[in-house]
This record gives sequence, structure tokens and C-alpha cells, in this order.
Amino acid sequence: MSDSLLDPLEMEAIQAAIRETSPRRPPGAPEYEPTRLALITDDRIAEAARPILLNLATRWTRLAIRALRAHLPGSWQLDVVGAEVIDGATAKEELRGGWVAGMRAAPDAPAEPSIAVPELVLAAHGGVVDIAAARRCGASAPTSDGARPPSAVSLRLFQPAGRAMLESFAQAWHEVYASDLAPSSDLAIVSALIAAQTVVRVALSFGGAVNGRVQLYARPEVLIQRPAALAAIKANAQLVANALANVPVEVVVELGTLRMPLKQLRQLEHGATFTLQGFVDSRVPVYCGGALKAWAKPVVCRGVLAVQIETVIHDQGIKS
Repeated sequence: MSDSLLDPLEMEAIQAAIRETSPRRPPGAPEYEPTRLALITDDRIAEAARPILLNLATRWTRLAIRALRAHLPGSWQLDVVGAEVIDGATAKEELRGGWVAGMRAAPDAPAEPSIAVPELVLAAHGGVVDIAAARRCGASAPTSDGARPPSAVSLRLFQPAGRAMLESFAQAWHEVYASDLAPSSDLAIVSALIAAQTVVRVALSFGGAVNGRVQLYARPEVLIQRPAALAAIKANAQLVANALANVPVEVVVELGTLRMPLKQLRQLEHGATFTLQGFVDSRVPVYCGGALKAWAKPVVCRGVLAVQIETVIHDQGIKS
């Protein structure tokens, strides 16, 4: 039996019934009929939003370098590493042990009806946090162990450098979207991010005298307009049932099954007899398309082996 859930005859019958209830083709329209597919829109939007966030981060880099010069010593650079699509659970793990802040549209910013309210999360990890904290305390050439998570004190001292990054990103956002972002301490922004099915993340890495990384997270719908839902065409259930009623199906009556080792199977000889588990008058299962549909009793009808249905099983799906 085929592994497909529906054989070609069943598919053709269903499609014919759907065409009966579909809107009529206007005169002069092409003969082919487009098939509407239920695509995974979240993945589609995320892949489209990824290059947008990457370009936004590239524009932001030059502004962030200029804003951080007063907070980080020595000669260093900040480069965009890349952008990826992840899920909220992965973002939650990546946010641990770093400096995290949220950004949201300014209260008086005009709302774009086709795009969700802008909410983004920025995180800094690694030595950049300790180095900025030590610089704020007066260290002339601070160093940091990038493998050790920053302390709570370092995270608090990093606030001015973090705010400088937020303000520089808000400037880059305004250049692209012509709307304003403002830092926000609302934890709901982070909660919404880690609860999302898909998240777009762009990573930037420090090099030179400063080590560490900065990552920017956003839900795809805040970067790109969600496409309009495709119109669904509901088929008439009675027409589908009538069309399927004429489709031949294979019915299997299982009189008995037997299990034996391969060694015994190889030693089979003519006239060998094996005892089945059931009795002559035991009920036997009736399968249709691999699904149990009824229980029957073996009988003899006009000299031919037959089965008499005793119990009908409803709502049985096809076995996977």
C-alpha cells in the first residue's frame, strides 16, 4: 500500500469537489487554476526581516563607535558579524549574564498601522562591560577577562555606555524609519521577545583593545509589514463526500497473524501447520486504508469464505 495518506483518485475527487464551490472564472481568464498554499508566514517574514536588521546594524555601527569613544579606552573597532533567525528560547539563554536593555517607540511617535509597535532588545556581553566600568572608575588602561561574566557592580557602572549605544541606535532607526525610539525599562519588552516563535538577531563584535560583543534582537513584525492573509475557499462538505463515495478503496480483513523467528521461517516445509491465536468463531478486524473500521465474524456464504460485520468503528484516522 502506498505511504501517501490519499491516493491519486481520492485527491482528484477532492479537487473536483473544491472546484465546484470555487468562484467562477471570469471570461478571458487563463485556464490554469492557482492553488492557495498555507505557508509558514512567521518563517517567511523572519527571512525577509533578517537583511533589513543587518543593514540597520551596519548603519548603526559608525554611530555606535562615535558614541562609545568617551566610554572605552585604547584603539578598538566594532564590526557586524552577521544576522540569524532564532527562537525566543534561544534568545533567553543568550541574554543571561549580560547587560540588557529594551527600546520602544517614543510615546508621541506616529504609529505605522501595517507594522507592530517597535520593540527591540539590546544586549552587551564580554569584556566590554568590565572595561567600560573600570574606565568610569578612573582606570587608565583597564583589562578584562572575557570568559568571566561581569559582576553586578560592573553592569550598573556600564549604564552610561549602554545608554550611549541605545541613543545611537535610535538615531540610526530614525534615519531608516523616520520614527523615534526611546530606551525603556519595561520588562514586558524582554518577555515578549523570549515568548516569540521567531526572533531576528544581529551580532556585532569588538576587536583591538576591547573585547566582547553586542547583540540586537527584534521580532520580525517590527521590521517588516506582515503580508495580508490569503483568502480561504471553503469546500462544500456534501460535494466532497459525494465525490469520495465513488472512489474505490482497499478493505483488508485480518483473519490472523503469526510471528516466528527467521530461522524457523527458513526451515518451512510443505504441509507445515501453525496455530493462530484466535478461534474459528473469533471476531476479526476490518481495515480500510490502514485504519480500523469494523469488527466482523468469519462465515461461509454460498460456499465462499466471507465476513459478517458485527461492530462499526467511527472516527478512526489513517495510521501514520
